[in-house]
Amino acid sequence: MRKISIFFWITFIFLLAFIGLGASYFLSLKYLKASSNIRIEKRFNFISQTLVWQLNKTRDIQKLSKDLEKIDMVLMTYPKEIIKVLKGAKMLKRRVMPLGEIILLKYDNDYYIFVKSLGNTLLIKDISSAEDYKILYTAIFAVMMILLLVVYILVILKLRPLKKITKEIERFSQGHLDIDLDIKSSKEINEVARALTEAAKSLKSIQDSRRLLLRNIMHELKTPITKGRITAEMIDNPKQKERLIVIFEKLNSLINEFAALEAVNSKIKPNFEKLKIMDILDEAINIGMFDKKDISITVKSNPYIKADYKLMTIAFKNLLDNALKYSSSLPIEVIVEDGSVTFINSGPKLDKELEYYTQAFTKEHPKSGFGLGLYLVLNILKLHGFKLNYRYSEGKNRFTVHFSK
Repeated sequence: MRKISIFFWITFIFLLAFIGLGASYFLSLKYLKASSNIRIEKRFNFISQTLVWQLNKTRDIQKLSKDLEKIDMVLMTYPKEIIKVLKGAKMLKRRVMPLGEIILLKYDNDYYIFVKSLGNTLLIKDISSAEDYKILYTAIFAVMMILLLVVYILVILKLRPLKKITKEIERFSQGHLDIDLDIKSSKEINEVARALTEAAKSLKSIQDSRRLLLRNIMHELKTPITKGRITAEMIDNPKQKERLIVIFEKLNSLINEFAALEAVNSKIKPNFEKLKIMDILDEAINIGMFDKKDISITVKSNPYIKADYKLMTIAFKNLLDNALKYSSSLPIEVIVEDGSVTFINSGPKLDKELEYYTQAFTKEHPKSGFGLGLYLVLNILKLHGFKLNYRYSEGKNRFTVHFSK
């Protein structure tokens, strides 16, 4: 299951808050509009019952205007405005009475009452129905939205250093121990960054000490091996001479494998070069001191690949050694093609899956070395982005290195 970023969740939560706030705003306006319509209708019904009677009772327009102002009604007196409203207004309700007729109109969000009674016509504007509440609610909504947006931005800015911490941890996992976590943020994030920095420094110190120790050990071992190899050349007995040379070469090869193991475990970036596959294979045969008559090489293509010469040589050497060691008959076969190299030997099928044999210190037989052969091969190929596949067919084991990434 794909893991979702905390920034996504925070954005999602704030987006829900924005949507909820917006929905609340529109629902509130809808409710207030409905309430306003009910209030206006009740007001219209009340005025309908009293206004016609008032007009028939008095002819004093000024007195009537003052009485109307007391109940938030304004008498329209300008003919042009009256005509404009009557032409453009929408009729909402009409009420016919014995003494006259009253019509409720709406024009530009304002409500008007048009009165016809015994030859008199009046247009009255209801100033109490002005929708000032919309402005107030819109202002409150805008302020809340701005505050919510400011809080969201502040939260994102506070958590932004987490992205830098993630990138540095990724670099750390790739073997770069000099991580930069000098972060100025909240207390909790600063504490995490400080703890990671201290852990990285501690691990770097341990790794440097281990690397120095291994280098010193390998250096100290190489000196007597080299001297022993030179001394072996001086022995007169050919049989003993050859035996000692093989022993010292084997020891030297083991030291080189330990160096490769250290490089793999330390995740050191390979020194990529443009190399011919056959050049790597020839060097692998040379350092493994294999008898060429035991290896049948078929070259269908000899392409260039980008690889670390030393590491790939050790990988090929281990595959050759593995094929020779467990083959029921010689020679073994090596097929070089465009994009792959296949190592083939006769023998029984592997008892377990390939993953089992590519684990460190996996030994099927007591005399099969340290059990690091295929483990080294797999990890060297991983450093290069190459793949190792195993297939059994026609009584033969086939280990194939695929160079396509």
